[in-house]
Amino acid sequence: MKIVERLILDQSLTDDNIAYLRQLGVDQLTVAFLDMGVNDPTGRSSLSRLREGAYYELDDLVALKQWVEARGMTVAALGLPNFRRWDKVFFGLPGRDEQIEDLCRTVRNMGRAGIPILQSAWHYNAGAPIPLWRTSIEEGRGGAKITRFESALVQGVPPSRYGTLAEEDAWDNFLYFLRAIVPVAEESGVTLTIHPSDPQVPAIAGVARIVRSAEAYDRMLAAVPSPALAMTFCLGCFAQMMEPEAVYRAIDHFGRQGRIGYVHFRGVQGTPEKFDEVFPDEGKLDMIRTMRALRAAGYAGLVQPDHAPHVTGDTDYGHASHAFQIGYLRGVLQAAQTDGDAGRAPGM
Repeated sequence: MKIVERLILDQSLTDDNIAYLRQLGVDQLTVAFLDMGVNDPTGRSSLSRLREGAYYELDDLVALKQWVEARGMTVAALGLPNFRRWDKVFFGLPGRDEQIEDLCRTVRNMGRAGIPILQSAWHYNAGAPIPLWRTSIEEGRGGAKITRFESALVQGVPPSRYGTLAEEDAWDNFLYFLRAIVPVAEESGVTLTIHPSDPQVPAIAGVARIVRSAEAYDRMLAAVPSPALAMTFCLGCFAQMMEPEAVYRAIDHFGRQGRIGYVHFRGVQGTPEKFDEVFPDEGKLDMIRTMRALRAAGYAGLVQPDHAPHVTGDTDYGHASHAFQIGYLRGVLQAAQTDGDAGRAPGM
């Protein structure tokens, strides 16, 4: 397994941050493209066109890849285009077929550029006071800033501007999208990885959040059986959804099928109804056992530190917090490669 980090175009994707990650021994990069806000710290760059238009142009993808490689790193994955590029697909609105064709163009161009993974998440987060529907910032260990979600605080959120979306309608739209794009991904040599809905409550603002259990992943993978469709196995989300023993079994279940395409590494305490994002060494999972379970199930891909608590005196990017996450993950990966129970099945 290799450590990968995520940087955001026109925000954290900078020469200094790439140099910093290389100093920590990270040479794999996921690039995300988020809409810019008023607090943009870096402004536009020569690569900003990737945030524009209906799909990722081949020339822009090649320019990004060459820019990153010239700085000693590899573009291992991209994030899905901004929601405005697939909102009609998500809600089943007129114009969704045109958006799907644009997303297929993105996938084809990624294949031509040699970028192998496109990460996606099938949920709607607009209106969240903190990104990803976290409801507050709290004090964690030693006063570190952590994020919390409490489902009771989102019960009165008004419907989205798109209206409501019921569970089975959401599934219909999701599978319609997958059945169109996954064959293109397979032909292009690109893997589409689907992140769990986060948080994993049934709905927020009247919009169903459907990828919220291991059973939902089984349904997705059975409906669209292809090696080009996989899961982003977010350890934080799975630890929210289930207790540790069930997480280790899920790793074995999906890993032995070859359906884990990417791993997110973070610690949580709690359940989908109320949880805190904490340092990985104080979360619910035994992280060494978790990495050993992944290894025993045949996973040898990328592991990304995720959602680091913010320590005192840190930068906006979180250099100190990321350094802790990366250093801890590096030690866990080294320990997972030792003898002992590395070859045992989860739960033994």
